[in-house]
Amino acid sequence: MPDELMHISEGYGKIDGRCADRREDIKKRISGHRPGARLPKVTYDAEENALWETVISRLHKIHPTTACHRYIQAADRLVLPLDRVPDLQAVSDELRGHTGFQLLPAGDLVPPKDFYCGFTDSYFYSTMYMRCPAVPFYSPDPDVLHELVGHAVMLTDPLFADLYRLFGEAVSRARTDEQIDQISKVFWFTMETGLVRESGNLRAYGAALLSSAGELEGMDEVSLTQFSIDKMLRQPYDIYQYQHVLFVVDSIDVLAREIRGFLGDLLSAGA
Repeated sequence: MPDELMHISEGYGKIDGRCADRREDIKKRISGHRPGARLPKVTYDAEENALWETVISRLHKIHPTTACHRYIQAADRLVLPLDRVPDLQAVSDELRGHTGFQLLPAGDLVPPKDFYCGFTDSYFYSTMYMRCPAVPFYSPDPDVLHELVGHAVMLTDPLFADLYRLFGEAVSRARTDEQIDQISKVFWFTMETGLVRESGNLRAYGAALLSSAGELEGMDEVSLTQFSIDKMLRQPYDIYQYQHVLFVVDSIDVLAREIRGFLGDLLSAGA
């Protein structure tokens, strides 16, 4: 087990008191925010900015050999600062200029239906707290670094932005909790933890991987499975651990085709 994971138990149990207090403070700051309003301003302290710099610097070193080509291009479009946590409103404004997506503040994990349905209106819920310093290279919870480095960067890509919207439309039209669970599972194994083969090499396109130096550096230790939505639906997973099984797709075009087919068939069957 990687050293930083020694600090993690189940769920939120090992978040230290200072981190928990900071999250509660930010949650109060964003309480009552409404879509369309300016995002609440959060001022990050020296420790939080230093943590951002530490993680971003490491990711910048490994992304050239671990991130997919579309991500490398997207990171050139949405250039995040190296030395500080960026202002979310500035990121949201720039993101909107690329694909129409905007950020909404989240104090914690957002209920699945709300999270996905936001995509339909080109909104992405983003937490605004930083991960705990004890686990710099892996966050068991979706912190602001994960949201921006993983999701916001990829959302500057028109193809990925359209896929996110498609997931949102599917959840908004889903008739049962089982359908939402199936959609959520496919989202996890693709948009969060997906891998693609490019020129014979494994490259990450999933946001959880792209924002986790620990997982990117440990991809050789996981079980790789050829892309199969049927297998994804049967594969258990735990967001609070390094992933033990990752699915590999042959190309991003194949990914887009398979996702569109799955979501279309799922909703047609439930109509």
